[in-house]
Amino acid sequence: MCRRRSRGVALLATVVALAVMTVLATALARTSAVDAHLARTAMATLQADALARSGVAAAAALLGSGTLTIDSFHAPWARDAGPQPLGAGVVRVRVEDEARRLDLGTPELAAALPALLGVLGIDAGLADAIADWSDADDAPRPHGAERDWYLGLTPPYAVANAPLATLGELRLVRGVDAAVLARLRPHVTVAGERAINPNTASEEVLVALAGPAAAARVLAARRRGPLARETFRTLLPDVPLRRLTDRGSFYRVVSVGEVGDVRRAVEATVRAPMGLAPAVVAWRPIPEGAE
Repeated sequence: MCRRRSRGVALLATVVALAVMTVLATALARTSAVDAHLARTAMATLQADALARSGVAAAAALLGSGTLTIDSFHAPWARDAGPQPLGAGVVRVRVEDEARRLDLGTPELAAALPALLGVLGIDAGLADAIADWSDADDAPRPHGAERDWYLGLTPPYAVANAPLATLGELRLVRGVDAAVLARLRPHVTVAGERAINPNTASEEVLVALAGPAAAARVLAARRRGPLARETFRTLLPDVPLRRLTDRGSFYRVVSVGEVGDVRRAVEATVRAPMGLAPAVVAWRPIPEGAE
């Protein structure tokens, strides 16, 4: 009887030991699979980042090639090349000239901001708040806000009293919410452009700059081909020629690298004036789906 009990206990111990070993082996296999997946994801992330960076470098090289004379929708950088296979994945690159937009840091161009706001269906008084945020004084304009207003918020913060560093900074300005910023973003810039390119400017920017009739003339003319600078005086007689250009100096580059299911995107500002080597002057990662 004692022997049977001993054999039973030994058998039970063996079964328990086998069960524990099975659980441990399963857990180890799962851990190994997770580790392998994490390693593959980490490698794919590095490769996707490298692809996105290579896209910016390729765009900068194209912009500095010296073969581009007029920025238009017919220019090589403006064409959608689609996904380009490279290394372990693909890269997609989109380039836009910043001269298609009103530069909020250029007073002569920013003067057209109230008209642009009206065209976009935004309260034109918002121009006062943007100007107050950017100027050096603490005297509020009729529809603006200065130090006292911002310090009265919860939580309070100080007005910049300096030119906008990024478009995202507009979210701090009185009256600018996410919807307003999204509506404005395609039409304004803080890159440092001193002139507008009628070849690439949106209809909204052209209307704000010169009125509906002049905008219609430009849109009709550029459908026939790129517009050289010497044609601007005829098309836009009321706009000072120094505020118009057919070749910009700053470009927005969005580059997306994809490796398997991993996607990485960056936005860069490239300075590439005619005759000078291109240089990346601003860089930021773009959250998933925000490009």
